[in-house]
This record gives sequence, structure tokens and C-alpha cells, in this order.
Amino acid sequence: MKKTTGRILAIVIAVFIAIPAYAIDVSKIDFGGQVRVRGYQLDNMWDFNSETDGDDWSTFRIKSSLNAKVDLGDGVIGFVQFTNQTYGEGISDAGDNTSNKVFADNAYIQVNQFLDLPVTLKFGRQNLMYGSGFVLFDGQSQMASTSVYFDAVKLTFNLTDKILLDAIYAKDQENSRSDAQEDDITLSGLYLTVKECPVLKAQNELYILRRQDDTLEKDIAMLGFRTSNRLPVGLDYSFEMAYQMGDASKDLDQEAFGVKFEGGFTLDMPLKTRLFAGYVINSGDDDPNDDESNRWDVFYGGWPQYGDLLAWHMLNLGGANVHQQVDANYNELSSVIAEAAYSNLQMISIGASSSYKNFSGKATLAKLYFHKVADTIDDKEFGNYFQLSAKYSYTKALSFSMYAALLQPTGAFEEIMDDPDDAIEFFWETNIRF
Repeated sequence: MKKTTGRILAIVIAVFIAIPAYAIDVSKIDFGGQVRVRGYQLDNMWDFNSETDGDDWSTFRIKSSLNAKVDLGDGVIGFVQFTNQTYGEGISDAGDNTSNKVFADNAYIQVNQFLDLPVTLKFGRQNLMYGSGFVLFDGQSQMASTSVYFDAVKLTFNLTDKILLDAIYAKDQENSRSDAQEDDITLSGLYLTVKECPVLKAQNELYILRRQDDTLEKDIAMLGFRTSNRLPVGLDYSFEMAYQMGDASKDLDQEAFGVKFEGGFTLDMPLKTRLFAGYVINSGDDDPNDDESNRWDVFYGGWPQYGDLLAWHMLNLGGANVHQQVDANYNELSSVIAEAAYSNLQMISIGASSSYKNFSGKATLAKLYFHKVADTIDDKEFGNYFQLSAKYSYTKALSFSMYAALLQPTGAFEEIMDDPDDAIEFFWETNIRF
């Protein structure tokens, strides 16, 4: 770990030493970074069977990043970040999380007020997140959310101080440079943000996005809308819905929808407490034998937005998964290994979060259902999902936290398995940012 961190620091320093000193005001260079250490315990997240050990994990997960940002004046900014993450020293099957791998996590050039116009240009490796990340958050995850970058060009048109229009062209996967082997995954589209609606004072967002996956011959367009607000009386809400159309594959048309809602009320008291409820539906396929797919394509919302344990359970692993015994094609729209392929899913949740001084915590209880099930399955019930997290901010830079979750398979899984076992996850975390 010391060698890896030292190597990252040496690269960052070398990059900036190589730039002529007269070109940079040293006082305008900001260095930063992160060291995050997690201790994991995971069991049964893929097979709901305690008698097998393939998904019984106990390991450290360590992530380190170093970055530098320089302001060159005239609205020109450069940023670079190098990251390493590993699941235990020397694990040979860790994929992109091998101990000796250091990669460019972010590397972009930003130009503000381009040509004295209200336009911001951002070129290069960058993170993209909109709304709550329902459809647009994670790009090249480097497996298990080591990173979430896209190689992208983004133009932001500042139509007014409260209305922004982003034009995006990005590569999620660029597996081959040759035209003879078409296997790229590309994102493009427009995202409009109105920070404050004149009537309801809510923030409204409207987007049209396109995801092309050459490997699957997939070309899906998505039209969506999101609104959110926090009212003075303590109420808050966010509502997002989207419709997908186009080609799910060479032989399948795409017609699918998704909805995500959450509403909350914050009590005005010393122990600041927020009560909330939510609902999510990602559509499933009406008829697996017709020429139309109604299965929700996760686009770039595959990160753990519904909790870490559910994301682990619904990964596209390319092979057999107990989930496929109930929903055989849950990952058919994904060619990306380790993408959380949320589809054919309904979730109703309630919970509470509290904070007091440097302490905060959150508890969520959820009921999961399949939107559609095969004719051989009678019950649409997926299971019960419990999550608990707590955090202590020791300083502004250093924090300690924990997360515990239980996914209890019921209904449909009880039809195909004798007494399925609960999936569990627990991790503690120490995180410092500087």
C-alpha cells in the first residue's frame, strides 16, 4: 500500500514539475486526495445458500487517490487524479482491483466563458452525475465502483443563471480501436436543468439520452423528467420518470419505463430527524417470446443507489446467478461485467435518518417485488431488505462509518429453493480526504 501511494504521488508531482514554471502561478495549484479503508464481510449475496462459499467474503478494501487542480487563468483549468483500489494484497482474481494497478481516474481540461460566451467546455476523463443518479452516474466502474468516470466532451450552455443545458458525448467502453470490431458503448444526449421553476420554485430537469452498445447491437433512446424541492415547512420530495425506446438488440425493440420517487419530512428539533418513504419501479418484460423488450435498461444508474447489498446481488456476472432462476433474462441488456443490472424491480421503502453534532445515522426498511414473473412462478414477491448505517465525523477531513444490511429472499425464491438463506453485508470504514 505504501509503495502504491508513493507511486501515485510521484506521478502527480512529475506531471506538474514537467510544466514550465513560468506557465503556472504555484499558489493556484491545489493538491488533494483520499485514503479509504474498509473491512468487509459478505455472504450469500449471489446464491442465497450458506452451504456454498463462493460468495462468502471477508476482506479489506483499500482505495487511495491523489489529485491536482491548476488554474491557468483566462478561465482555463486542468485537473488530474490517480487512483488505486484493491481487495486484499496479492489477490489474483481481483480484476481491475489488482494491488499494483494505478490508473488515471480523472484527467480533464475545463474552459470557462469560452470565447467570452456563456459556455463551459470540459474535455477528457470526468465524472457525470445528475439528479439522484437514477439514470446517469457511473461510467467505467473499474469494477465495484472503484471509479465512475466517462471519457467525454461536455458543453454547458448557461442560458441564464438558473437555466443550464448540457450537451454530452461520452465513451463508457472503448474496447477496440478498429472499425472491423465494433464493440464500443457510447452515451450522448442533452440534459436541461432549471434550478428554480417560476411557479412551484422546484428544480426541474428534462433530458434525452442515447446509449449505444455495439456488442449487443443495442441503440436505446430515453426521454426523462425529474422534479425536486425542499419546502420551508420541512417537506421535501423528488420524482423522476423516464421512457425508453429504440432497439434492445438486433431482433428486439425497446419499450420500457422507470419511476423513482422519495418524499420526506424533517422534524425541527435538536436531534435532527428526517422521516421518508420511497417507491421505485424498473419495468420487466411483458412477454419474453415476442419481438419487444419491456425490460428497463439501467443506462448509467447501476451504482448502489438502492444500497450496497442489492447492487452486489444484481451484478451482471456473465454466468449463473440464483436471480436468473426467477428472472432468467434480468441482465440481457448488459454487456458490462460487474454492472448492477437493475431491471424488473419494484421497491417500496420507509425509513428515518438522524444527525446530532458529529453523529449521523440512517435506517431503511424495504419490500421488494418483481414487476413481471415467468408463467412457472406464482409469487411476485422478491423479499425483505433492511439497511442500517452510521457515521462519526471526527474532523472535517476524517470520518468513521459502518453499514449493515440483510436481504431476505421470500415469495418467488421460496418457490424454487428449499429454505433460501439470507444475504448479509457488513463493513466498517475509515475515510480521510485532504
